[in-house]
Amino acid sequence: MTAVNLPNVLTTLRVTAAPLLAWALLTRQLELAFWVFVAAALTDALDGWIARRFGLLTPYGAVMDPLADKLVTLVCVVLLTWLEVVPLWLTLALVVRDTVIVGGAFAYQRAFGEVHIQPTRLGKLHTSVAFALFAMVLAEGADYLDLTPWRQALFWMVFAFTLASGVQYVVLWGRKAAQASRR
Repeated sequence: MTAVNLPNVLTTLRVTAAPLLAWALLTRQLELAFWVFVAAALTDALDGWIARRFGLLTPYGAVMDPLADKLVTLVCVVLLTWLEVVPLWLTLALVVRDTVIVGGAFAYQRAFGEVHIQPTRLGKLHTSVAFALFAMVLAEGADYLDLTPWRQALFWMVFAFTLASGVQYVVLWGRKAAQASRR
């Protein structure tokens, strides 16, 4: 009998939370959306810690964990933009960054073979800052807090992290591709 891998279960739950988050946002149930999003963010932190702490790292987790993050973030930001809560320019920046990263990984794999994706500290910080912003925006929609004095500054801060981490990944993968092509 195969043992259940808890980090993989948490990652899978995060993937399945995306449709619930979408439904909550589309039906304007922002309190439910907030709690679903917070649960997704917490399981993101928890699954990685458990996997590293107890040696439960798997190929599934290595691929699905960042994809689950991107799925939850994409669902949240696109629908918050549709609801006119998050500005379109920020959503476009996030989508372009993730498209370039994922597209670059596929291009690298096609050209040079297996890809070992390691998130950078800046990439992890970007994810944390973006998750925090969306949690705050959802909390405001649920009437838990008022972001009015800080909203624009927070949007610009996430934009700066989006741009910086996107550029960092392009530079790092560009160097890897240049090294691989010399071999």
